[in-house]
Amino acid sequence: MNDIELQEIVQRHGKKFKLVICDNIFKIQEIKIYQNKNPVTETTKRGDVYFADPQEIKAQVTIFDTSVTEYFSSTMLGPNKSFLDILIEAELNGGKKISLITNLTNSMQNSSKVILYLTVKDVIIKSD
Repeated sequence: MNDIELQEIVQRHGKKFKLVICDNIFKIQEIKIYQNKNPVTETTKRGDVYFADPQEIKAQVTIFDTSVTEYFSSTMLGPNKSFLDILIEAELNGGKKISLITNLTNSMQNSSKVILYLTVKDVIIKSD
């Protein structure tokens, strides 16, 4: 699936998405999908931990439940040697389910919301 198809699905079903982190579910208020260019010319292994591609699909997710931040220490590189996968899921029309497998790369927060910046590793669409 390319980034344009994924953007269209997210635009149509944006309000149905939820974030699953450490077996906890958080309602997503807003989700955006976009393509980002990395300053590498070929797929590169960084720090013996993860791969950076020249073009990556990214997700920007806004959550109003600030308690999600307590799970960040187990999901980001730094305190860990690997990224924990974070799922972004939604039920689509016709009994289909979409799952975005992501890694958290950055976050910003204030007293009322948290904005997550994630790299999309894989997209899975299943039918019931």
